Amino acid sequence: MKRSTIQTLMILVLIVSVAMVMGTCASMKGKSKAMIKMPVTIKGATYEGTDACADCHEDLVKAFKGTIHGRLADFEVKGKKGCESCHGPGSVHIENDGDVAKIIRFSNVGQEGAITPGEASAICLQCHTDSVTMDWRGNEHALNDVTCTNCHKIHQDPAKGTLKMAEPELCYQCHADIRAKENYPSHHPVREGKMKCSDCHENHGSSLHNLKTDERINDLCLKCHADKQGPFTYEHAPVMEDCTICHDPHGTVADNLLKQNEPFLCLQCHHLHFHAIFNSPDPVTGNRVKPNPHSAQMAMGTRCTQCHGQIHGSDLPSLSTPSQGKALTR
Repeated sequence: MKRSTIQTLMILVLIVSVAMVMGTCASMKGKSKAMIKMPVTIKGATYEGTDACADCHEDLVKAFKGTIHGRLADFEVKGKKGCESCHGPGSVHIENDGDVAKIIRFSNVGQEGAITPGEASAICLQCHTDSVTMDWRGNEHALNDVTCTNCHKIHQDPAKGTLKMAEPELCYQCHADIRAKENYPSHHPVREGKMKCSDCHENHGSSLHNLKTDERINDLCLKCHADKQGPFTYEHAPVMEDCTICHDPHGTVADNLLKQNEPFLCLQCHHLHFHAIFNSPDPVTGNRVKPNPHSAQMAMGTRCTQCHGQIHGSDLPSLSTPSQGKALTR
């Protein structure tokens, strides 16, 4: 094939790739804009103040004053303060004897005639615009119509905080598959109470799959597993690329959170060694080796790490092959 033809094909592939990326970004941006927007306020309604709400909702208003939102000072609030900062102006609601259709409610989010999950989130984002909530727009939860009130409850005992229930039970209400994995033999100590979901996950969104890392998944894992970080003289490629190539962090049947038992996990990338293949060359000497008749069974029943113990990387050279240590045996 001529060089000019190859160059033309490469340019076409590049153009198509860029167009696909831009189209995806545009569609996501449009979806995000349509999703996170302020709800339409009740026509003709004006602000009446929290005291007016207390005429009917005395217990709620009394409890609200003790919450983190109720204790906010005037200079800490953008716009209105109190009940109507979230529920909108309430004059029409009051004039119509407390008609629930004349006020913004959060108990029926997503139902017909009610505000959407995106609109509910937009109300919260009027104030919560910095720190962990900066990435809410377009994050995994928001894109799946999860809103703030699915996890948070504002009108409750301040001693309980704002979460409806503690982790991990709160997360398990939706992530039942993860609950199942946490009950596998090999798992992080979440059910033992030594870890919680938010130790690794940024529930309000991040630049990488709601994880508390901005670049690589490995950077998150290495905060605890620092001994695997290296740099090593002899590296294992998947270790440097992505821990989840071999490990499932939520739980597995195999030991050490491995996705499969050895040697089957390793054989997804590596072929069987010379000692497990009939009449094959020794990789060190090049001589033909006639192995034990049962060598294949022996290899399939042996863990790779019995010999290749430093599977995450090593600084030590091989004892048998000069200037080599890629086998990660020590």
